[in-house]
Amino acid sequence: MSLRINHNLTAINGQRNLTNNDRMVSKSLEKLSSGLQINRAADGAAGLVISEQMRAQITGLGQAIDNSDTAVAMVQTAEGSLNEMNALLNKMRELTLHAANAGVNDTNQVLADQTELNNAVDSITRIANTAQFGTKKILDGSLAGATNYDTTKIRKFDVGSSLMSRSDFTAGSVTLSVTTAGVATSLTLSVNVVGLSTNTGISTEASYNAGTFSAFGFSAGGTVLSTMSAFFSAAGNHLAEGASATLTVAGKDYQFQSGESVSDMIAFINQAQNDYTLDNTTAVGIRAVRNNLGSGGLATDLTIRMSSGYKSSATVAATAGSQTVTTGSDKNVGTQTIAQLTGVMLGGVSSTVALVADASNAAILKNNGYGIQINTANSFSNAAATTTANLTRGALFQVGANAAQQTAVDLKAVRASDLGLGGDLRTTGRIENLNTLKSSQSLVNGDFKGALQVIDKAIDDVTNLRGQLGAFQANTLESGLNNLRVSNENLTAAESTIRDVDFAKESANFTKNNIMVQASTAMLAQANQLPVNVLKLLG
Repeated sequence: MSLRINHNLTAINGQRNLTNNDRMVSKSLEKLSSGLQINRAADGAAGLVISEQMRAQITGLGQAIDNSDTAVAMVQTAEGSLNEMNALLNKMRELTLHAANAGVNDTNQVLADQTELNNAVDSITRIANTAQFGTKKILDGSLAGATNYDTTKIRKFDVGSSLMSRSDFTAGSVTLSVTTAGVATSLTLSVNVVGLSTNTGISTEASYNAGTFSAFGFSAGGTVLSTMSAFFSAAGNHLAEGASATLTVAGKDYQFQSGESVSDMIAFINQAQNDYTLDNTTAVGIRAVRNNLGSGGLATDLTIRMSSGYKSSATVAATAGSQTVTTGSDKNVGTQTIAQLTGVMLGGVSSTVALVADASNAAILKNNGYGIQINTANSFSNAAATTTANLTRGALFQVGANAAQQTAVDLKAVRASDLGLGGDLRTTGRIENLNTLKSSQSLVNGDFKGALQVIDKAIDDVTNLRGQLGAFQANTLESGLNNLRVSNENLTAAESTIRDVDFAKESANFTKNNIMVQASTAMLAQANQLPVNVLKLLG
C-alpha cells in the first residue's frame, strides 16, 4: 500500500464513483417522478426525434377527429333543412292535386291553394337563404362546386369531390365547350297554316289538315307532304320513342314527348288555352277554332313542329295547295357527345378536362366524378358551342393530420329558383323552375300537369342532394372518423413505447443506484482515513 498525503487517489476514485452513482439516482428519480424515460435530448436523441414526430401526428389526428365531428354536425344541419324542404314540396304536390279536382273546386278554393303554394315557395327560398352553421350559410349556393353558369344551357353541374379536394386545385372560371356534338340527326318539320276559313261569319278557324295524325303521313288537300313514320307509333296514335312535337297556339308553345297521344295533346292544350279550342277530325285533321266569336285570326295561330332524336331519312315534298311546309336544318344532338372543360387550374397551370357523354344519355357528360347535364334542346348542344362557369372548392373539410388530407362536398343552392330546372317539358317560358309556379300562378291558370312536373323535379333535386350528403357523411366522414381513431390509438401506443418509462424496470434501477450511492459514501469515508496511517510511521 502506497501512503501519500498530498494526493489521496483512493479517495478521488471513491468520489468519482459516488458522483456517478448519485447522477444515476437523480436520473432515476426524474424518470420515476415524470413518468417519462426521455425528458431531454440527452436521454435518447434518436428516440426524442421519433417521439416528437409522432407527437405532431397524434396532435394532428386529434384535431382531424374534432374537424370530422364538426363536419358531421354541419352536414346533419344541412340535411335537416333539406328534410323540411321535402315536407314543403310534398305539401305543394298535395295542393296541386287538390286544385286539379276541378269538379268540386270553386274559384276561392283554387285561390286558397295557390296562396298556400306561394307561401311554401317563399318558405323554401327563405330556408335556403337563412340555413347556416354558426355564421356560415350552407344552402344559398356559396358552397356549391360550380356557380354562375347558364341554367338554360346546363341543367346540372356536379363538380365531384375528387376535384374540389385536390390540394393543387385552384378555384376559378372555366369554359365548357362541346367539341363533338354526336352522330344522330334530328330533323325538324314545321307546318305553317297560311289560309283561314270562315264558318258563316261566326267563328274563325286556322286548320292544318293532318289526316288522322297517324304514322302514315301528313296530308293537305289530299296531297301527302311527307312520310314521317319515325315520329309516330301506329298503335294508339302515340308519339314514337325519341320523337317530340311542339304545337304553337296563339303564340304559346306546347311541347310533348314520346309516348303521348294526339288526344292527350289536344286535351292538355284546351285546358291551358283560352283563345282557341283544338279538335281532331278525319276530314280536317288538327283544327283550332277561335273561341272569341266574330274576331279574325292570324295565319300562324296554329303551327305544328315535329322532331326526332333518331336519324330519319324522311323527305319533304314541295308546297301543296295553300299549305307551306318548311324544314329546319339537321342538328347533331345524339349520342357520342364530347365536351371539355378548359381553364381548370391544377398546380397553378391551366388544364383541360375531357368529358365524354354516357352512351345511353347524351345530355349527361361524365368523367372521373364530374357530371354535367346539358340542355340538348338548346343550340348549346351543337358543336363548337361554349359557355362559362365558375368552379369553387365547395364545402372543404380538413379530415387528416397532414396538408393534403382534405375532402369536399358540393352543397348546391336550393332556393326555389334553383329547383325543378327543366321540369316542365311542355310550356316553354311559363314554368322553368319552382319559383315560376308562383309567378305564373300555375294553379289559378289550371296548369296542374306542368306544376306537378316541376314539383316532382324539385323533389328529385332535394332528395338527390340529401342522398349525396348522407353518403358523404356515412362513407367519407364517419368511415374516416373510425380510421382516424384507430390510427390515433396505434400511434399513441407506439409513442408511449419510446417515451414512457417502465416503472418496474426503473424502480429496480433506482434501488440499485441508491445502494451504490450508500456503498460509495461508506468507501469514500474509509479512503479519507488512509492518510492518517502516515502518523504511525513517525513514531
